Amino acid sequence: MTEVRDPSDLLTAASPDDALPVVRDSSFREATATPRARTGTGLCLSGGGYRAALVHLGALRRLDELGVLAHVRTVSGVSGGSLAAAMLAHPALDWNRDDGRVGGFDEHVAAGLRALTARNIRTPALLSRLLPWRWFDPDAAVEELARQLAQQTPFDQPLAAPRRAGPRVVVSATDLVFGVDWIEQTAWGDAPARVGSYRAGYAAPSSRWRLGDACATSCAEPPFFAPRRVARELTQRLSGGYRELETAEQHRRLLRRLQLVDGGVYDNLGLEPVWKSHHDVLVSDGGGVFRATTQRTVVGRLARSLEILGRSGSNTRLRWLHAAYARDVLAGCTWGIDDVVADLDGLVDAVGYPFEVVELIARVRTDLDAFSPGEQQVLERHGYLVADHAVRKHAPALVRIDAPVRPPHEQVADPRVAAAALRGSAHRTLLGRRRVAGRTP
Repeated sequence: MTEVRDPSDLLTAASPDDALPVVRDSSFREATATPRARTGTGLCLSGGGYRAALVHLGALRRLDELGVLAHVRTVSGVSGGSLAAAMLAHPALDWNRDDGRVGGFDEHVAAGLRALTARNIRTPALLSRLLPWRWFDPDAAVEELARQLAQQTPFDQPLAAPRRAGPRVVVSATDLVFGVDWIEQTAWGDAPARVGSYRAGYAAPSSRWRLGDACATSCAEPPFFAPRRVARELTQRLSGGYRELETAEQHRRLLRRLQLVDGGVYDNLGLEPVWKSHHDVLVSDGGGVFRATTQRTVVGRLARSLEILGRSGSNTRLRWLHAAYARDVLAGCTWGIDDVVADLDGLVDAVGYPFEVVELIARVRTDLDAFSPGEQQVLERHGYLVADHAVRKHAPALVRIDAPVRPPHEQVADPRVAAAALRGSAHRTLLGRRRVAGRTP
């Protein structure tokens, strides 16, 4: 069995060659180990396109009201979750208020994410490959996606921009060459920004590398987006990586061919950057819901097999996480897009949507095209309520403010209105939905 190592152990190597020991079978190691101290709260925001980002927005709103968000140490975002995580790096946010809330949440996080999710950014990105001067540029689509994102703050900010308050933001992609997660994390305090993976090594990002570049790479869902190539200038600076069966020379050749895709391919929950080092772990899962189905064709069975393969990783991580909660190894809780908050055990007065509406919510497309105001409102309200239920029931020790439950968007509280707002939301279209001015319930 191949041994899994903590990436933080890899940063003390004196030279690239010193940093490339062969990974031995774990049976050669002693069965005991001294656990490292866990500190702080980690918040994981899953992938799932704009759908997940809007569910996370509702969760972030409630965490802010409860005084939890202002004390989060690390926010880890994947794919659509990276868009919500990036909003917490907005330079105008005030993380030092006396009341325990995040100043500017409505103006910069909520308004910014709603403005972004009202735009179709995936179609211009994919169509950019049709421009004659970009026919032979495999990075054209993901670079255009980054350009679309960078039209808004904070996606236009350098990843290495200094930050003295708020959580460290970690955006994850998938390293196709080594088959592990590739992290891109912001600077915080005296700790510089860094990018890389435990197999490839780590380096400081270029001063030109923006938060939008990191998020676009994390959202580059195959096969729609080609893998993003890692610049040669960066691969030459990577250090501290592990090699397994390859020689040092083979490892160096692999580094020259690094390619990155959607972070959800490896870890759609965003757990890897936080669950080994944080005391409290919160997970907001707005990703795809696995459903029983039958397939009659070879292509259908292949697609189904890949779906099962991808889902098994998330399921295994969730089982491990819940076992860690039960054994008091970790504290925290998880909530998912398919949670039904019908009975809040007397904790609050507001209840969530019934099963029939939650089923519609869980079927909303995981796309980066324009979401209508009604879709935005239903998803945000649902995220608020499921997060509130999970935190107050399973992680009450994290609550610092006894804030009343006031779900946003009362106009979609009625299940019939919510269902009407989601009519047709499950279907993807070839060119995607454009910015929608109406359809507000």
